[in-house]
Amino acid sequence: MLKLSEILRLLSLAVLFGGGAAVVFVAIVLVRAAREAGVEVSEAAARNAPAFIEFARVAAVCAMTLLLSEGLDMAAVARGLKKKSRLLITRYATSILAVAATFVFAFFITPPMKRLQPLIKTDTSAHEEFRHLHEISRGVFGAVILFAMISLVLPCLERKPE
Repeated sequence: MLKLSEILRLLSLAVLFGGGAAVVFVAIVLVRAAREAGVEVSEAAARNAPAFIEFARVAAVCAMTLLLSEGLDMAAVARGLKKKSRLLITRYATSILAVAATFVFAFFITPPMKRLQPLIKTDTSAHEEFRHLHEISRGVFGAVILFAMISLVLPCLERKPE
């Protein structure tokens, strides 16, 4: 069960970190290309919004899976099957922070963005609210990527018994 938990943890973190970074990279490239083609930045961003909104669903599932796998790992530590260390506690903390940031992104930022998206071209107040949510989402999404990367890398720093 512990191996399955570790596999689920790694897959979840890989999607949160790698998938999140890929979505950001693609959005930047597409907005830049659209701008060079004469399309307004707001129009290009509106075209990219569905990618972030749909990725939020995938990220939420991965966050739930990560939470479950870390919970199983914590249970193994509590039962004495795994040694507790500061590095392990730090890993748990960064995983929980990644989950929290993902939940904020998926459940509190993207639903209103999805609701506003069809209106941003015609309603200036909707456009302004969408832009505000987009600015908040940058930091939150960046936190998801950062904390997922840290949680993914921390086990590499553990000393292995010889």
